[in-house]
Amino acid sequence: MEWPGWQPEPERIPLTESSMAERRNLGDILTGIGRLSDEAVAKALEYQRDHGGYFGEALIACGFLSAEELEWGLASQFDLPYVFPDADSIDVEAASLVSAEWALAHLALPITRTEDTLTVVVESPFRTAALDELETRTGLEIELALASPTNIREAIQQVYARGAPAEEGAQQKPVDLESAFREALGAASSAFGVSTRGPRASAWWDDSGTVRRRPLRHGWEAELEQLLEPPPRDRIASSSRATWEASLDRDGVPTPVEVRYLADESGRELLVRPVGERPALEDRFSTPGRGLVSEVRMLARSGSARFIVTTEPSELGHEILPHLPGLLLDPSWRSLHILREDREPPAGVFAFRLPTDPERWTSELEALRAFHFDVVTVDLPGDRADWADRALAVAPVAFFLWPASEQRKIALDAGIRWDLHIVAAEGHRLAWSLEPLPA
Repeated sequence: MEWPGWQPEPERIPLTESSMAERRNLGDILTGIGRLSDEAVAKALEYQRDHGGYFGEALIACGFLSAEELEWGLASQFDLPYVFPDADSIDVEAASLVSAEWALAHLALPITRTEDTLTVVVESPFRTAALDELETRTGLEIELALASPTNIREAIQQVYARGAPAEEGAQQKPVDLESAFREALGAASSAFGVSTRGPRASAWWDDSGTVRRRPLRHGWEAELEQLLEPPPRDRIASSSRATWEASLDRDGVPTPVEVRYLADESGRELLVRPVGERPALEDRFSTPGRGLVSEVRMLARSGSARFIVTTEPSELGHEILPHLPGLLLDPSWRSLHILREDREPPAGVFAFRLPTDPERWTSELEALRAFHFDVVTVDLPGDRADWADRALAVAPVAFFLWPASEQRKIALDAGIRWDLHIVAAEGHRLAWSLEPLPA
């Protein structure tokens, strides 16, 4: 099977001990094509002796090689194809063998399968433990292909954002408008609306770059009049174009939105954009790239969104933590910020302050579970091993402020799997990164 992005695949050599001995040296490969000099190889080897790590990492650290060139060299060394995975050409059945969390955590994505084999694109041929587990679980022989970490992340975001066709098809029965809008807000959509052509009407929303659509049941226009205040009939009348600010009712909670309307003889278009808290937050904190936001939202929807939040400087954490739901998810998610009563919560953040005595925290945290919050942010001092599991039970999505010096094992034992790291850079900008916690 061929698909865009594959380079011709050389004859594969099984990764046995004997083939390891026969495998060409990375330095020989790169000097053989004129990419490295013998002097550069010697300097990189000296750097490796002094600093440890892989030879390829030493080449990058010394400035002799780019990350992309190293990946190509490793592909040649291990007789593996170097690919540029195209999300539209990836076998969804193969990708569905792993969760989005597994794919992100290991930067590995199944891209095609046969009756006996599963091809997995990875960033490095050295990361094999998770692939061994996948081979055992699926009963398929794992074949590797290499790609850059950036390309793998983009493919993961696109593949899991669009969902499996079977899942999409199962939801193509007509739905009521309120359910469609609730799903759009739950996906933290930046834009959603209604489109009509003749008698057909459908709801749509932007889900991290993928537009999802649902046919609407009869009676959706009456629903729209109830959901928006002021209702559309007061604004559009016989007009073919209109723009206004409104409030969208979400289970009794008003969400400020901007509404735009277009119409002609063939149909109508209604565009809704949530507004309000996010622009103010973005003026205060520079937001991460679209890729990181997509990954956080994807993890949140999968139910595996538990993060430690580490910051540089440490004071930044107290300031930004309560606002992470609004920056990364959506203000319409019911969030709760937990802190100790001797600290003041930020204005506009729904917060619960625990007593200064940690002995009383257990009962207080357990009582909060009954409220079924969507997301919780936790800024508490002391030994996290004593209360982390109880705080995690408050909501399915959790952000824990975590000192850089605190042991990561405590987080892993409590069920946290991701490290969201935020660094204050020049010009009041923030540098964001998301990495799985090392086991």
